[in-house]
Amino acid sequence: MDIEGMLERLGAVIGPPPEGGVVPVPWELAPEAIGFQLPADYRAFADRYGRVSIRGELHVYTPSSVPGPALGQPPGFEGFRFYTTEPYGYCGMLAQAYEEGDYEECPYPLFPAEGGLLKWGNNWCSDQFFWLMRGPDPDRWPVAAKFDSMQQWDLFEGGFLEFVLAAVTEEYPYHRDVVPRGARFAGEVRAYRFRGDWSKYPQD
Repeated sequence: MDIEGMLERLGAVIGPPPEGGVVPVPWELAPEAIGFQLPADYRAFADRYGRVSIRGELHVYTPSSVPGPALGQPPGFEGFRFYTTEPYGYCGMLAQAYEEGDYEECPYPLFPAEGGLLKWGNNWCSDQFFWLMRGPDPDRWPVAAKFDSMQQWDLFEGGFLEFVLAAVTEEYPYHRDVVPRGARFAGEVRAYRFRGDWSKYPQD
């Protein structure tokens, strides 16, 4: 996996990293904090761009040391897991559908079930994007996308960065659903909004 090459290709579409850089995440703490490491391509993206909204549409979550506004939400990696698993929110609804055998609504279990879904982002169309934690190697986890508007799932047999790159370069079949307004930009204009990094909780 040529992570640096993919990041360069991505930068040519969405623009350079935020001015002033991004505070990197202490990824070495993840295995102890949440029990596993996150994929290398996602880590590289987070340390270059932070948490961003591409074209105000595709929202990519990253861990932050600052606790979120939800009552009882912890900071750091625990906060990332809390925010992305939403035990009483959307992910809770999907988990219930799977447990009840409604595989059209949700064909996969939800984390922390073995081989479950772990969300890393969504968009304004209520489409949801997950890793399918299939196997012990996070760098081999494919992306599972739930398209609310189409009422269907798609399993992308590639990683996080491959998926985002395919979506913004319009090589992914459902790119218009992932980033409805597209992600092309001219010159040095950034086609994303910086929303936070390890030192800053995501801004609204």
